[in-house]
Amino acid sequence: MRLQTLLETPSMQHMRVIAGKRGLKREINNIGMIESPDIADFLKADQFLITNGYPFINTTTNPTALIKAMHAANCAGLGFKDHRYVDHLPKEVLALADELAFPIIITPGDELISETMRKMLSIILKSQTDELSRIVQANQSLADLLLKDPTHTTVLNKCSEILNHALFLMDSHFRVVSASQSLPVTQSTLTDFLRNQTNIDYFNLHTRITVAYQQLSLTITPLFSAYKENKAFVGIIDLDPGNSTDQMLTQVVLNTLSFVNSRVDMLNESAFRNQSGFYLNVMDGGISNDLVNKTLKAQNVEPSTKFRCATILVTTNHQTLLSNHLLEQVQQLTLWFIKEYQAPVITFSLKQQLVLLIKDEQNAQHFLTALVDFIQPKLDKSARLIIGYSYSTLPLTELATTYNEAAEALALSKNSPHAITIYRPKYVKELISLIPENEAKSFVERVLGGLVSGISAHEQQNLLNTLYGYFYYHQNIAEVAGHLEIHRNTVIYRLKKVEKMLTLNLDDPEQTQTLEMAVLLWHNQEAQK
Repeated sequence: MRLQTLLETPSMQHMRVIAGKRGLKREINNIGMIESPDIADFLKADQFLITNGYPFINTTTNPTALIKAMHAANCAGLGFKDHRYVDHLPKEVLALADELAFPIIITPGDELISETMRKMLSIILKSQTDELSRIVQANQSLADLLLKDPTHTTVLNKCSEILNHALFLMDSHFRVVSASQSLPVTQSTLTDFLRNQTNIDYFNLHTRITVAYQQLSLTITPLFSAYKENKAFVGIIDLDPGNSTDQMLTQVVLNTLSFVNSRVDMLNESAFRNQSGFYLNVMDGGISNDLVNKTLKAQNVEPSTKFRCATILVTTNHQTLLSNHLLEQVQQLTLWFIKEYQAPVITFSLKQQLVLLIKDEQNAQHFLTALVDFIQPKLDKSARLIIGYSYSTLPLTELATTYNEAAEALALSKNSPHAITIYRPKYVKELISLIPENEAKSFVERVLGGLVSGISAHEQQNLLNTLYGYFYYHQNIAEVAGHLEIHRNTVIYRLKKVEKMLTLNLDDPEQTQTLEMAVLLWHNQEAQK
């Protein structure tokens, strides 16, 4: 309890404060008596010392040094028995007490010190008992409330009533989503201040902070969450950090709100899984277009809206990481990023991939680049985030088409130095497949026949694969080398060898077009095999 509260009880009102009145808010939970000159070696926080003044008669105890030591130890105050051995204290001692806001109190002269101590301890013990009872009662009332599955506002109002302070709840983006009725400002005003007028890094905020807002003090504390990327925060108006009862009740409130927040996390995760199941059925054709359109309208999405599809995967050493923890981390980071910037993107999971449906109005390349820049530094150093996205933008009833494009682009990303790959339409390849087989085979043998003589079948395959990569990656030597996992000088050597064996010049557009057509026909034949 506070020293001031103790002095205001009827049995203590005959005590008087002669210095350090500004320190009456100090906590007191223990009473001691000065019996020896070396008392400074045994000081404890929140302790109140009483003396009859005898240790100060022969200057065995220096009052100035003692007050400084007690202040440093965060003691509650110092009491002198009235008119016993010290009729008055030096002015410099009283001035020091006022300067340090350290209370000096005169206790009754007609009462034994032991009796004064007994009365003070009795009051403290009763206060602690009442405090414990209040905390137990608060904990029980909140537990009973949670059984009724209340709204956030109902819980906050109850917590505000228990704490006697206004409260507000924020999501992981520092947006005020709910508040007690006693909040003295609007939620939108508070959101604007916290997000736009402070420099708080709320994504990385893991400890309690206090912020001044107008005439108010905002104590903001992160709540426990099943996913650290989706934590929430509770703000308390004008919380007194020195009030032990308030601090313990605050912890009860934080435990309650953390439980509510964790339950919300689980509900959100369940909703995410249901949503993933819905879009999986859309891809498999298990849901009629009418039902798809009806569901989209219920989600405030216009059925005619067109989307690009993107697939996200985490790899290490070019191998897929089958880690549920890692997938959950990427999922939560992605959801946080989308919500932070309110991007028009729908998200669901498919096997070990995260799938994004990006509205046509959004610049997909810009969004995905920003997403990778946000997530990649937060992953383990051995992990690599890769994304493939569709070339087509189609309504969700055509999700299977855009997903297949994204999946193929993702497969190319695994061997690409770039994190993001867009699907390359296969219109040319589809046209090539229409050429009669005998004519295609004759054309390939006429153009590429020079690669057969004088080399092994293995080397011939290497040269043809290099040529295909050369045209597929738009003659980018570095990307060809990365795809084939060979040195770029090897690519250059193979291309020069092809030029020599086929007696052509790859810098000649006409010759290059003929060679590219032959390579595409060869690759199509290999694929059919």
